[in-house]
Amino acid sequence: MVSPLMRALLAATAGCFIAGVALAQPADTIRVGHWDFPAGRGNPHSGVPGVPQIYIWSTIFDTLTYVNEKGSPTAGLATAWQNVNPTTWRFTMRADAKFANNEPIDANAVVAVFDFYKTERGKTLTGAQTFNYVTQARAVDAKTVELVTAAPRPIFPNQVAALYVTPPKAFADMGIEQFSAKPVGSGPYQPLDWTGDRIRLESNSNSWRVAKTPKLEFTRVPEAVARRQALISNQIDIMIQSTVDDMAPVKAAGGTVDVVPSPLLLQLGLVLENAKEGVDITPLKDVRVRRALNLAVDKESINKNLLGGIMGINSQFSVPIAFGYNRDLKPFPYDLDQAKKLMAEAGYARGFKISAAIRESNDVFQQVAQDLSKIGVTMEMTPIVQADWISKFLNVKWDGNAFSLTLGVAPEIDTIRMMLFQSCRKNPAYYCNRDLMPLVEAADSEFDPAKREKILHELMAKMQADAPAIFLFEQQDLNAYGKRIRGFKNVNRVFNYHEMTLVN
Repeated sequence: MVSPLMRALLAATAGCFIAGVALAQPADTIRVGHWDFPAGRGNPHSGVPGVPQIYIWSTIFDTLTYVNEKGSPTAGLATAWQNVNPTTWRFTMRADAKFANNEPIDANAVVAVFDFYKTERGKTLTGAQTFNYVTQARAVDAKTVELVTAAPRPIFPNQVAALYVTPPKAFADMGIEQFSAKPVGSGPYQPLDWTGDRIRLESNSNSWRVAKTPKLEFTRVPEAVARRQALISNQIDIMIQSTVDDMAPVKAAGGTVDVVPSPLLLQLGLVLENAKEGVDITPLKDVRVRRALNLAVDKESINKNLLGGIMGINSQFSVPIAFGYNRDLKPFPYDLDQAKKLMAEAGYARGFKISAAIRESNDVFQQVAQDLSKIGVTMEMTPIVQADWISKFLNVKWDGNAFSLTLGVAPEIDTIRMMLFQSCRKNPAYYCNRDLMPLVEAADSEFDPAKREKILHELMAKMQADAPAIFLFEQQDLNAYGKRIRGFKNVNRVFNYHEMTLVN
């Protein structure tokens, strides 16, 4: 029986849902319950293929390539690529491909994206910052685009899996605001309307990824418990971002919780550079303190008691599915005595205070705070919403000296992806160890896979020793779907909505 509190919660977070009541199920529509929508709405240049946007943008837009489960680049809008010289790549575009508005998908469409990134408005967007190393884009012919990078990029075909291509004329004519409200892409579905809590889409007959189910619908349902109830009562078909608590009730209702290795890790980030005026980061600048913080947190216990024991314990700035992950590194053990010893050596035997902005996993970070209190460190937590977190993360304007940090290796599925944010490359940076940058640069330019892997292993070992964050968990992706869904698949957080069918 659904409690009055649950009814109120469901009504507040998704007005279309009636708790505990199975509504009529449309035979032609896949219904998705999402915890949030992209801050940039339908402007794919405003972010990278991370959460929450990846789950929506990947069905409206296409990227030049996609990366498969093995970490290898596969065809997207580009069907072939060639390394002309160490800094020059040529991509062959799909023949006779069109955007939903019938604009051609050709070399000029790719060039237009990079031309936009050079504009004053374009420069401010995350897409431009992601590809700031591309110095030239030109159309060799209608179906061949040449991209030149400032330095050799051996995994460039993986990296352009982050390059969303938009129709040049529509993007220019509509302007960013109008385009964001009603975007046009080449993906299998295109929006009919986009509101604060609902996105309705229909199949795109021009797409090379033909949709088997005619319609797709996203509903914004922030609370996990409300999404689960909506799935169990057949009001949605897919629940994005499930938890271990959902497994039993979803299974009992005839649904499935899909569990696959995530390209994401969870840490407590530490502000070690560019702190806001008045924020004290002095204790955190001492590597002994940072190591003590890692030793003081009982990750195994948190994993067992709060996360169902399914997460991996994080030892580095990478995840096991990524190229360059160093399997020889062991996580920091739980060792309170050693932690207290290091704190005393650093002059902080009585501890100190840290202030952390927490976006998600509050129960996990509450336990982290309890563990840190055992070595005298008081962690004050302030909740922060997704849009504010992104703004502060990009601009390093944290009000405190720590923050919940979810970093990923998608779409490249390569360890070097982390260095966009967890190194001096980020501008402004919250962590910058210049002694490590030669390894970062070397990994970027080495074409021999074996040599490159060795460089990344060394980089991961040195970063672990520097402990610029509290390492927590290598995540698993949990998403639930109901008994109507057939053919569900999650590859590096790109869902195959277009291949799913419904059994009614």
